[in-house]
Amino acid sequence: MLFLFLICCHGQNQELEYRSIEYYLQQISELEYNALLEQNLLVDSVTIADEYFNKNTNQLNEKGFKKYVDIQKNIYMSFFKDYLYQQHIVYNDDVYVLYFTLEGSDDIEWNVVKWKKDKWNNEDRLDRDFLKTDSLITKLFWNYDEGPKNIENIKIFIKYDYLVLERGNLYHSLYDLKTYTVLVNEESPFHASGGQDKEKMNEWIKINLHDKIEKYFVIKENKASR
Repeated sequence: MLFLFLICCHGQNQELEYRSIEYYLQQISELEYNALLEQNLLVDSVTIADEYFNKNTNQLNEKGFKKYVDIQKNIYMSFFKDYLYQQHIVYNDDVYVLYFTLEGSDDIEWNVVKWKKDKWNNEDRLDRDFLKTDSLITKLFWNYDEGPKNIENIKIFIKYDYLVLERGNLYHSLYDLKTYTVLVNEESPFHASGGQDKEKMNEWIKINLHDKIEKYFVIKENKASR
């Protein structure tokens, strides 16, 4: 786990910039590869150790597969024990930060929180208990994907004093920075849409979240043009 420790320390010593989910998945791949070598499941990048090799299938045998699953599980549990940084925006005296983590086997959860600017610690990990109990931060809203995922173009941005969470090129959440109110959000779009496929889920998101958020922008634009 030395590699993971070095990653965390590196993130704390520099100004954080946007990080995609792919950025973290690459780190996990490197951790898995190193662990497979350290625990002698792999001899090198292309060679499975004889003890774990099935000569008939040219793949892992049952013992090797079980060992691989255990290695992967331990890495994921360690890596995703905290919330991981993706983006932050400074607005007046506050810093709004987007974090994500893995829940269960493959459900992904996003949280948007607010720090006071003078308390923002520029760390790329947020302890789960800290999020629940510490008075230094305010949890604004969260949502997650169970089943099909919207993990492309994930970002927060500010428009007309609204904070917006966008995922998969669809607006998911709207927070009013003036009234400190969540105006639009759905914690589980997959369940709210009836738990079907991604196409049906995104149709539901478009109608019930994205379009509603765009209406708030139109109202602001109309008021500004008067």
